[in-house]
Amino acid sequence: MKELRATVRLQLNREFDFLAAAEQVPYFAALGLSHVYLSPIAMARSGSTHGYDVINPMIVSPELGGEPALARLVQTLHTHGMGAIVDIVPNHMAADVANPWWNDVLAMGRASHYAHYFDIDWHAPHADGKLWLPVLSVPLEQALARGELQIERHVGGTTMALGVPGTKLPISEQGLRLLFDLAGQVLPRFKTTNDAIDAVRLAMQDENQGAQIDRAIAQLHTDKTLMRRFLDLQHYRLAWWRSGSQVLNYRRFFDIDSLVALAMDRDDVFDAVHALPLRLVREGMIDGLRVDHVDGLTQPRDYLRKLRLRVDRAARVDPRQPARHISLHVEKILAQDETLRDEWPVDGTTGYDFMNQVGALLHAAQGEADLGQAWQALTGRPRLFGDEERAARRSLLQTSLATDLLRCVRAFERYVTDTPEYGDVTPLALQRALCEILENMPVYRTYLGSGTASDEDRHALERAFERAMKDGDPDLIAHRAYLRQYLLEIKARWLDTLSQRRHLQTARRLFEQLSFSLNAKAVEDTAFYRYGVLLSRNEIGSDPRTLSIDPQRFHAFTQQRAEHWPRSLLATAAHDHKRGEDVRARVAVLSERARWFVEQASLWLAELEGPNRPSHNALWMLLQTLLGAWPLNLRHDDESGLRAFAARIEEWFVKAEREAKLQTCWTTPNPIYEDACKVAVQDILVSHRYERLRRRIHDAAHSLDASGALNGLVAVTLRLSVPGVPDLYQGTEYWDQSLVDPDNRRPIDYSARKLGVDDNLLPGPLLAGYRSGVIKQQLIHRLLQARRRRPELFLRAACEPLEVTGWRSDHVIAFLRRYENQRLLVAVPRLCAEGMVNDDRPMVDPNFWSDTVVACPTVDGACTFTDLFTHRTQQGGPHGLSAQILFSYWPVAVLMS
Repeated sequence: MKELRATVRLQLNREFDFLAAAEQVPYFAALGLSHVYLSPIAMARSGSTHGYDVINPMIVSPELGGEPALARLVQTLHTHGMGAIVDIVPNHMAADVANPWWNDVLAMGRASHYAHYFDIDWHAPHADGKLWLPVLSVPLEQALARGELQIERHVGGTTMALGVPGTKLPISEQGLRLLFDLAGQVLPRFKTTNDAIDAVRLAMQDENQGAQIDRAIAQLHTDKTLMRRFLDLQHYRLAWWRSGSQVLNYRRFFDIDSLVALAMDRDDVFDAVHALPLRLVREGMIDGLRVDHVDGLTQPRDYLRKLRLRVDRAARVDPRQPARHISLHVEKILAQDETLRDEWPVDGTTGYDFMNQVGALLHAAQGEADLGQAWQALTGRPRLFGDEERAARRSLLQTSLATDLLRCVRAFERYVTDTPEYGDVTPLALQRALCEILENMPVYRTYLGSGTASDEDRHALERAFERAMKDGDPDLIAHRAYLRQYLLEIKARWLDTLSQRRHLQTARRLFEQLSFSLNAKAVEDTAFYRYGVLLSRNEIGSDPRTLSIDPQRFHAFTQQRAEHWPRSLLATAAHDHKRGEDVRARVAVLSERARWFVEQASLWLAELEGPNRPSHNALWMLLQTLLGAWPLNLRHDDESGLRAFAARIEEWFVKAEREAKLQTCWTTPNPIYEDACKVAVQDILVSHRYERLRRRIHDAAHSLDASGALNGLVAVTLRLSVPGVPDLYQGTEYWDQSLVDPDNRRPIDYSARKLGVDDNLLPGPLLAGYRSGVIKQQLIHRLLQARRRRPELFLRAACEPLEVTGWRSDHVIAFLRRYENQRLLVAVPRLCAEGMVNDDRPMVDPNFWSDTVVACPTVDGACTFTDLFTHRTQQGGPHGLSAQILFSYWPVAVLMS
C-alpha cells in the first residue's frame, strides 16, 4: 500500500495518453510525488480534451490506449513506488448517440432498459411524453422545409438512421414499421434495439427488399405530411436548440444540453457506472477515487456511504491481509464559513478551500477601498460583489436555467395540490418566491433529504430567507413563509399520504439540485467575469467578498483541517481554474499597490479611449490580466513573443466576455463587439501606434515579477508544509501563468523540467535566475523530499501557530509541526511588496523586518534548527528567531530540528 503523500493531476487526452504519462513517471518519482491523479479514464466522446463527456463508463478509453496501456502505466508507477488516483464522473454522461445507453433510450423510449438510468421527466408539459431533443439549428418546421432531416442508410448501407445535421439518430420501432409498410415489407417484432438492427440488416441485404425500402424513403422525403407523421412516431421530439432552456425534460449537468444527468440514487445505475473503478480497485490498479461535483448528486451522503462500502469491499481481496485504504476525495465548493460534513466517509476535498484560504492570506485588506472605488467610478458596475452575483442569478433563472426552475416549481405545485391547506398558493407566486430564495443562497446547496434539517442547513436557509425578506417583494411574504415550511419545518414522515411524502421529497431534491447548478453557473461562470475589482479573488472556491484574511484566520483553517481532514488535498491550481496560480500571485500584489494601479490603469484606459472599444469594465479586467499573465522573460520589443502572447490573451478575452453575457454570449455571439476585443489586444501588444503604451504596461508587469514570485513561493511552501496532501497541477512546478481552459491545458515541456531536479543547485544562482521557474521547482522538490523522509511529521503532526512580534509582525506567518522528536518550523513572509523595490530577486530587504521576531517553540526559549535550503543553522535565543536573519539568504524559512 502506497502512503498518500503528494499527488500530481494529469489531464489525459489522445495527445497525452497513458503511455505518454508513463514516460514521465520517473520524473514524478524523482520530484518526490507519491501518486498521479488522473482525469477521467472511461470512454468519452471522440477527441475529448477533458474526459468528462463519458459515453461508456464501463470500459477504459481506447483513445487513451485502453486497458493494456493503463496497465502499463500502473506497472511503471508501482516500479517507482507510486500509485494512481482516478477521477470518476457519477453525475452525468454525454447525451450522444455514441453513448449506447442514451442511444437505446432514443430508440426505445420509456421501454428502454436504460430509460431509468437518466433523470428524465416523461410527463413534462409540452413534450407529449417524448424526450425533448434540442439539436436543430432552426425550428422543426423550417428544418423540414429545408430538407435537413433525411432517413439515411449507414454502417455499410445495411441499417438506417434519421440524419440530422451533425448527427444520426436511431429510429423507433413504430417509425420503422411505417417505413416497411410503405415498402410493402413485413418487419418482425423485436424487444431490443439490437433486434431492430438485425431485422433491418436482414431486409436490406435482400436486393429487392432494399430497393423497395429505398423508394419508401424517397417518398417520405418528398411528402412533408408523411415525414411529419414519421417524426411523430419517434420517442424523441426534435426541436430548435434555443428551446432547450425552456422545455428540455431531462436534467442536465449545469445548463449544458449535451450532458445528461444520471439517476445515481438507483442501485443498478450505481453498479453500472462504478463497475470499472471498483474492478480496478479490486485488481490493485488504483489507490483512490476523486468524485466529480459531488453536490450534483441527489443525496451525496448516501452515495458516499455506498461508495465507501463498495470500495472497502473491493480493496479487501485477501481477508488474511490488512485492507488497503482507498482514498476518496470529493470536488466540493465550500462557502467561506462552511465545512465539509463530518458524516461523509471521505478523506477530504480536492483542495479548492485551501486555494481560497492561501489566496486571501496573500492579499492586503487596505487596498480594497481604493480598488473598489476606482472600479465603480471607471466602469459603472456595482462595487459590491453581492449585487453582481444576485443579478447574475436572476438572469440565469430567467434564461439558461428556466427549465430547471419550472421543473422545481411544478414539483412544489404537485405538493401544494396534494395538500389542501396550501391549495391557494399559485404556481406563479411560488416561482417568484423560489427565485428570491435561490438568489440569496449563501452555499452551493443544502442536504435536506427526508429527515430533519441539520444545523448547517437550517442556518444556510435561514440566511437566504432573511436576505429575501430584506430585499424581496413585500407581497410575497406569505409565500416565502410557505416555502420556509416546505423546506425547513415539515418532516416527510409527518405527512398523511405516500403521495405527499414523495412530492415533498421531489420538490426538495429539485430545489437543491437547482441551487447547485445556479451557484456554479451564476457565480463562477457569470459574476466572476462581470466583477473585476481584483481578479485574483475571482477563482473557483473563492469569494470576492472576502479580499483578505489575516494569519490568525489562516491558522484557524489549518488547525481545523488538521483535526478533521488531515488527508484532504491542498491545491493552488486545477484543470478548471480561471487563472494560473502565479497569475493570481502577481495580481494579488496590486492589493498592496492599489493606488499605483488605479493611477496607471486610469491613464492606460484614457489612452485607449476611442470608438469601437470594449466596455471599460472589460478593459480594466484586460489590463489586470496582462499584468498577471505577462511572461517573466517577454520583452516589449519581442515581436514573435508578443504575437504568441496576444493570441492567448485574445482567446481568453473573447471567452471571458461571452461568459459575462453582457455585450456578447455563447448563444448569440456579437461579432462586432468581439472584433473590438481582439483589436484592443492587438493594439496593446502588437501595433506600432501603441508602442509607448505597450512599453509602460511591460514595465509595470515586470515590476510585479519579484513580488509576484515571492507570493508564488510562499503559496508553494504553505501547500507543502501545512496539514493535508499537496496536489500539483501538471506543469505548475514552473511559474504557472496560464489562463482559463483551454490555456491551462496546453502541452507540458517535461524535457526541460527533468533537468531541474538537481539537489546540488545553490540558492544564489536560483535566486538570480528566478524568472526561469527552476527556483519554484527546487522548492517543490526539496519539500517533497522532506515529506518522503519524514512522512509522519507532515501527515500526522498538529500545526501550532507561533507568535510573531515586532513592527512587521503582520507580515509573517509562522507555525510549528512536531511528531515525537521531530520538529518542523515554517515561517513565510506576506504582503512585502513595499520591502522589495530595490532588488530584482524574490527576496525582502533585510532592513524591512526591523525588530520582527518569531517566538521559539520551546519553554526555555532555546531552539536550534537547520534551514532545509541553505543548510544554515538557525539558533534562537530567549527573544526568538529574528525575521531579518530567517529571510536573509532564502525567500522562505523551512527549518528542521
